Order: sequence, then structure tokens, then C-alpha cells
Amino acid sequence: MTTAFPYPASSSSGPNALTLAMLRRQNQVFRGSGGVSAGNRSQGFRPAFYDMDTGTVHPSRFASGLEAPMHLLDGLPDDLVVSRQANGRVEAVKPGIVAGFMRDGRFFTRQQAAMATAQPEELAGRLSNPGDHRRLLALWERFIEVRELGGDDIRPVVESSWHRCHACWVDPERRQAPVVADTDVLDRHRAGQAELREAAQPVLARAGEVLHEEDSLVLLADPQGLVLEVAGDRQTRRQAEAVNLMAGGLWSERDVGTNAIGTALTAAEPVQLYGAEHFCTGIKRYTCSADVIRDPHDGRVLGVIDLSGRTRSHRPHALDFAMSAARLVEANLRADYFHDRDQVIEASRHAFRCWQGEGLLAFDRRGRLVKANTPAHDALRLLGADMALTPQTRLPSLDREASSETRVVPAWLASQERQPLGPPGREVGTLVRLSASA
Repeated sequence: MTTAFPYPASSSSGPNALTLAMLRRQNQVFRGSGGVSAGNRSQGFRPAFYDMDTGTVHPSRFASGLEAPMHLLDGLPDDLVVSRQANGRVEAVKPGIVAGFMRDGRFFTRQQAAMATAQPEELAGRLSNPGDHRRLLALWERFIEVRELGGDDIRPVVESSWHRCHACWVDPERRQAPVVADTDVLDRHRAGQAELREAAQPVLARAGEVLHEEDSLVLLADPQGLVLEVAGDRQTRRQAEAVNLMAGGLWSERDVGTNAIGTALTAAEPVQLYGAEHFCTGIKRYTCSADVIRDPHDGRVLGVIDLSGRTRSHRPHALDFAMSAARLVEANLRADYFHDRDQVIEASRHAFRCWQGEGLLAFDRRGRLVKANTPAHDALRLLGADMALTPQTRLPSLDREASSETRVVPAWLASQERQPLGPPGREVGTLVRLSASA
């Protein structure tokens, strides 16, 4: 499971310069996570700094110019330096300089590096045991009757889910998941998840080939448990439609009780379930393994990859398969994210050069902040906007692909001038010109 780290960076409360003391605090926050040099060097990460004003990545260097294996301010260009110690060492640099890492020329914040270097989950306690099926079925019957479970007789992930299902009044006799029957509604939902579906498409296609005649399906679902895509053997897909394990099926815990899709989304971690571990009667003939897909930008859950089939198709490696598939989708999303960032840096270059005295913010097409110049810090403070100026900031109201009902514009932004970045019909993001007097 990905840890949500507090990000010690500049915020709109004032134009804070990055200092040596801040670097030390960040090292303490991210120690052991992959967000410090010692934890990610073996995976090709090198300490670096990102200039929010220009989108430039600066490798960490000694004053001599040699590349440093840790974060040092001394090698940054003089025009970024705001103060030095008596011995000449750099004490602080201008607002908008963010410490992180670079790999293959791409900048990762500390949190993004920690997510990218996260070690595979320990699987031992996450795997189902088909030999427990009859015993767990008896436990489930007792739980339905008296709402009690005994000691260590059931895995914690299953016990917690059963209790949630009971609290939400999920019908244990449910035979199938509900389904979005209106094809127009389903098409709109799927269109709203175009980026996730596109990133998952090659992974699903390859998985479908591997699973041919394997009595298993691989499914992609959104954060609400709505199945967006299904791949696998045609006959297995037809059989799975009996429980609505298909595009349009709603597989959240609230909809259909304990299941790998819904429980993985609720627990935000990999989940494997077998037979009797499912909460609803109609699903107990199935085995399923799932893992969540996280946004490489900020770690939020974007969806889930699931491997499902009848209990006879159970394979010990199924959870590892689902986890590997989720990581491949995340890698595709990461490539798209960096491509979008590059486009915004290029498209906003002229504006940041011509309007240096104005507060400027440049966002990509999904509302992710890419650039912010120095005057933007003061402008946001005067506007009363509590927004950190780091590459991990997101404004949902500037997400060009989100539905209109989710794009609620914050009060401070409503009065600011917003311009599209890029030619008409091929916009790559949004430029915000800040004016505290607007």
C-alpha cells in the first residue's frame, strides 16, 4: 500500500526559499521510503532539483560542478541562489525550487520517487487457501446468523470486509452484481476514463492472450468498482455474465459485498479471495485477485486490475499476476504524465518569458501543476489561496477531461484569467494569470 507523505515544500502562505534545513527535514520524512538517495540509487534515481519557473531539472552537484550523490544546493546556478553562509556554501535558493530525483532525464518529486521504487508487497499473508473453503463456508453461515467470528479463524482482510458488508446492509443472498444497463450511460462512464483505459489496453490485450482457454478473465474497473474493460476466453466471459462480471458490472463492496475488486478499492491494497471468502452467495463459486492502480502524479487510486474465474481456475500466482499488471498500467500512465509535462513546458515558454512580472501558473490537461513563477507565490497569498506550488499540486477544476459536475472552480480562481495552452482543438493545458486585484 502506498504511503501518503506530508510534502514539506513552499506554499501560498509565503514565498519560502528552499534551505539546507528544509532538505534535512525532507530526508527525515522520506527516510526508508525511496524518497531519499540511499533508498533509490540502485534503481537509477539521482538527486536533483526542479525549477517551477522554467521546468528545468538540475542534477545535484558539488560547488566544483561534479555530480553529488546527495541533495546539495551548492552546485545550483547563481541566479537561483538567494543567500550563502560565511564560508560560501549556499544556504537558500529562490522559491519554486523543489528537491527530488531524476531518472532518464525526468524529474520525480520525493513522493513520486518513493512510489516508483516501492518494493513488491509481501504475499504470504495475502493469499487464499482453497483448503479452507468448507470451514469458511461454515464460519460465514454462523456470521450471517449471529454476527460472530472466532479468533484467528479468518484472514483480517476478509473479516473486516464482512463486517463492513453487514454495516452497509449488503444482502448475503445476492446472486449477482448490479449492472449499468443503459449503454449510453456506460459509454459516458467509459469515455470519462479514457486515459486509464488507454494505459491499460496493451496490458489487457497481452493478459487476454495469456489467459486464452485458462478459465479466467482480467478486468479493469474504475474507483467506484464499475467494470470498464474485460479480456479473456470468450466462453469464460459468457459464463461470467451470469454474475455480471462484465463491462458495466458494479463491483464495489456496497454493491456486491466482499470481492477482490471492491475490497481492493476499499483497503487500497492487493487482495485475493477464494470461494467462501466472498460475502454474497452467488459469488462464492469464484476466485479473484486484484490490485489498485495509482496515479503516478500523486498516488491517488485511479482504478483496479482484477483476475477472476471459477474456483477451479485458482492459481497461487494469480495475485502476483494482478499486481504485475497494475504496475505495468502505472508505468504507461507515468509515460503519459511526463509527455504531458513536456508539452506544457514548451507551450508556456513564451508566456513565462514575456510576462515575468505577473504571477503565472501552467497546468497540464488533467489540472496538474507544471510551472509557477516567483510572483505567483505572493499573488496566491494575497488571493488567500491555500495551494502548495509543487509538481504534485492538482486543480480538478482545470481537468479538461473531467465531467463538468466535478469541475468546481475555487473562489480565488473564478476571478482569474485562464488561457488554453496549445492550438485550438489540441490544447495541452491551461495558463492562469494571477491578479490579486481582480
